Amino acid sequence: MWSDSDKKDMIQQYVSQFTKYGHDIRSLLWGGKKNRQFLRFKILTEIGNLSGSSVLDVGCGFGDMYDFLKVNFKDIYYTGVDIVPDFIKIAHKEYFNVDFRVLDILNDPIKEKWDYIFVSGLFNRSLASGANKFFKEAMIRKMFEIANKGIAANFLSTYVDFRLPEASHIDPMLIFQFCKSLSKRISLRHDYMPYEFTIYAYKNDHINDRSIFSDYLINK
Repeated sequence: MWSDSDKKDMIQQYVSQFTKYGHDIRSLLWGGKKNRQFLRFKILTEIGNLSGSSVLDVGCGFGDMYDFLKVNFKDIYYTGVDIVPDFIKIAHKEYFNVDFRVLDILNDPIKEKWDYIFVSGLFNRSLASGANKFFKEAMIRKMFEIANKGIAANFLSTYVDFRLPEASHIDPMLIFQFCKSLSKRISLRHDYMPYEFTIYAYKNDHINDRSIFSDYLINK
């Protein structure tokens, strides 16, 4: 799992930003660029046709992904979870009758499964302990375990010429290799921003008699 001290430190970072900025994208440690946030949502959701699917948004913040999903897909069954209670309170106020929860998927019991599970921005901040690669892999493994169809997550790439001290960058190939241990069917996107990448990992990696992933056309 991840340490209590890392979790407390992460929550405190977000709470500190929230105290300063309130209901603002800067409270999510994303800077102030809303258009980039929605580009990230677009890339994450290109994993497949989400209409009619159940979706889990891990580290949902104020629930902005829900707004994107309801505009771009039909009949989405959405759940948003975050470890920061202040964010979930805002999300409940913004979107009535939507399933938002204070939940840590690594440590809290989960009996449900969702078709697609997403993470956006959660891995961008370095942990106090420095156990960044371990945390990312543990989260990906848990997401994959409770997904029916697939997962998508974004990361800061090591292919950059500048890094902030508090940022957590990772070599895309390390994430690719780890995801390949979970599924034969993986896609890595490094084509939408120069310093970020997104990974897709699919549950159905069955190969048909023509050496094609049998679920490929359905998911596209």
